[in-house]
Amino acid sequence: MLNYDLNSSEKEFELLDTEYHGQAVMHNPFPGLRPFGVDECHLFFGREGQVDEILVKLSENRFITLLGYSGSGKSSLMYCGIIPILYGGFMTDTGADWNIVVTRPGHSPLDNLAESLIQHDPEYAGASEEDRLIKRTIASAILRGGSAGLIDIARQYKRLTGDNLLILVDQFEELFRFKDNGIDEGNEASAFIRLLLEAVECDEVPIYVAITMRSDFIGDCAQYPGLTDLINKSSYVIPQMSRDQKRMAIEGPVAVGGGRIASRLVKRLLKEIGDNQDQLPIMQHALMRTWDYWVNNREKGEEIDFRHYNAVGKISEALSLHADEAYDQLAPDHKHVAEVLFKSLTEKGADNYGIRTASTIREVAKVAAVDESIVIDVVEHFRQPGLSLLMPPANIELYSDSIVEISHESLMRIWTRLKNWVDEESESAEMYMRISEAAALYQIGRTGLWRPPDLQLALNWQKKQKPTRYWAQRYDEAFERAIVFLDTSRITYEAEQE
Repeated sequence: MLNYDLNSSEKEFELLDTEYHGQAVMHNPFPGLRPFGVDECHLFFGREGQVDEILVKLSENRFITLLGYSGSGKSSLMYCGIIPILYGGFMTDTGADWNIVVTRPGHSPLDNLAESLIQHDPEYAGASEEDRLIKRTIASAILRGGSAGLIDIARQYKRLTGDNLLILVDQFEELFRFKDNGIDEGNEASAFIRLLLEAVECDEVPIYVAITMRSDFIGDCAQYPGLTDLINKSSYVIPQMSRDQKRMAIEGPVAVGGGRIASRLVKRLLKEIGDNQDQLPIMQHALMRTWDYWVNNREKGEEIDFRHYNAVGKISEALSLHADEAYDQLAPDHKHVAEVLFKSLTEKGADNYGIRTASTIREVAKVAAVDESIVIDVVEHFRQPGLSLLMPPANIELYSDSIVEISHESLMRIWTRLKNWVDEESESAEMYMRISEAAALYQIGRTGLWRPPDLQLALNWQKKQKPTRYWAQRYDEAFERAIVFLDTSRITYEAEQE
């Protein structure tokens, strides 16, 4: 679960002691891979004409689904388009006072929703850690108690604060991954959806629900008829940005930041992006890097141009080079932790397309066999302002239970080192699953012990990867059985050879 504090987003735009044509130049106006924050509306360009239609549907139905492909800007449109206007009192019949609760399904949808809800409890900030744990436990129990659990919590908050409630479920498709991974033993995904459906229909305590979801998961919604009905009634597919809108997304932040960009570079960027809308986050990162290089290396009166853009690797390589720079700055033992961390945050789907997952600080520390403080140091390194390869944002303090994830799926496509790690992890998991399945069959007498070449390949894997029980639990919990089977196969074969 990622809980974003909408009132204290990451502040990255402090003025520098530099000027450009007599105008103060701000710190980097491009967010890179991460979504725009609520306090960065002045830097969000290109989607202005789409907000009104979304708000009308939300007002009429108390529900909206933002659909789009990966990288289309669903989260940024919500944070910089919808939420600020709600705070400004767009829906006058409900007022301008809002509690906006942002949650992600992650590995525990109900617990994550409970965690997000209690962050808005007026008494939570001043509570002790023990009291906070009690509040989280109570909220989770209420949500699990029935389909009206969310209404019960909303009723209490309405009484305490008088604010309207909007539940924003970001990355809603994680709910289907959670269900398909075989860990949804209590039908938690169904319970989560029932809570949302019941809340939308409640007239006593008006609750508004917005979800963002990758459009390629729309078919998964069909297994929940009530959800399908709502999506059919109130959804918005984020359209591709036109050439002029992309130009605004390039030139607008530069102008707000106090800089100027050469028209020929803008044309080059528009040509390189073409119709590949999933390149927009990559473009944002390349422009973030280009801006930094321009600030530090420009000549007097020079605008942002080809030499600054080429120096950072252009759209094609800027992100990979930047990520490698960050990795190379780590100490050798921290590099190992970084590899374990990123492998824990990615997986290869059935179509060989990279999928980002999430993991807690505690889980990564167990797999890497290091102290949690070391994992936190590595995460801080990769989520520092100006890099932002990991989430949550740098302003959110990390704890043992903090859930970490890659800031955008495009990182898995662009960063060469990470692509190699993903392939290596996939091959390692495949070998482990083969051994585990063979061990299960051997236990019931349906197969024999392994011999070369399978045995030798497995021993080579064991020597190189040094698998641990904590690592193996991600794929199959019967780790000891698999290792005993492998050791027995080796000892038996060696005895035969003697």
